[in-house]
Amino acid sequence: MPDAVSKNQSLIRDELVATRQGLADGRVKLLKQHRDGSPGIQVCARLTDLLDGLVGQVVEAALREFGSQADAVRGSIALVAYGGYGRREMAPFSDVDLMLLHESGAAQPVSRLAQRLVKDFSDVGIDLGFSMRTVRQAIQLSSRDAIIFSSLIDSRFLSGNAAIFEQFQQKFARMARRRVQTLISMVEASRREERTKYGETVYLLEPNVKRSRGGLRDLQMIRWIGFARYGQPDPKFLESSGVISSDDYSDIRKAQEFLLKLRNELHFHANSACDVLGRADQVRIAELWAYPGNEGLRPVEEFMQAYFSHTSSVRHVVGHVLEAARWRYPRLRRCLGALSNHRVDR
Repeated sequence: MPDAVSKNQSLIRDELVATRQGLADGRVKLLKQHRDGSPGIQVCARLTDLLDGLVGQVVEAALREFGSQADAVRGSIALVAYGGYGRREMAPFSDVDLMLLHESGAAQPVSRLAQRLVKDFSDVGIDLGFSMRTVRQAIQLSSRDAIIFSSLIDSRFLSGNAAIFEQFQQKFARMARRRVQTLISMVEASRREERTKYGETVYLLEPNVKRSRGGLRDLQMIRWIGFARYGQPDPKFLESSGVISSDDYSDIRKAQEFLLKLRNELHFHANSACDVLGRADQVRIAELWAYPGNEGLRPVEEFMQAYFSHTSSVRHVVGHVLEAARWRYPRLRRCLGALSNHRVDR
């Protein structure tokens, strides 16, 4: 029996080594696709697909250590991706955010599984954001913590018992409907605090493309407010419902592509999770992306002009969505907005 256990553990170790190599090889392929001009959102989605496969391998290897109890443990959990991983917007070296939802009576075996997963993901080279919660705990925490609430809006089921995840989704949506104004205020205050730390104006000399004003976090905020007020995080829903104009929607889609591609470039070049667009990177990327310069502007100035144009558009749309969300009766707001839903300050 000890020999069988030892052999099984050896096989699991070999699988983890192969998984680590698979991650490294996958990043090399994605770098080539990025350099060949693949859209930023496409590179992020392909990285997410790669990670989904690797995460599945690690989880299955960990479950096999439970032997005959593996199916029972699998049936008592739901492994959930959230945040950028849940949205399928993974940057090359972003943390992988996972939540292990479990039934209330299964804490002991699930805790053992969680410990195994944290160790194995570290061995594989995946930086993990990890939490272990019951459905009730997840709902309670998200109802009073803006960061947890906003990250769980983009939850996505990976493996385990889908019924547990569906129960979470239903209760999460119900909680959000009951606490609309509170959640909007929480999210707005949290984002304001973050902007104060990383840059309140869009015109920073060395902006953080994720956290500074008009960056990716503000694009995400449109989703968060959309979910809290209207029950739908997709900006396309906001456009079709008249909350934002077609021009606004087009602008934030273009900004999303620009910022995701830019963030991918920063990560690939640094070989780490770098989100700050420093002066040296500005000059380098302007040359890499072949900005020619025009009308007396140097290439780097033209590149940063494009950056500021996109972040200014995002800032405008965020303000518009927040203003609309503060109305107590959003349907009335949309009807009135439809009469004058064009931009006069472009």
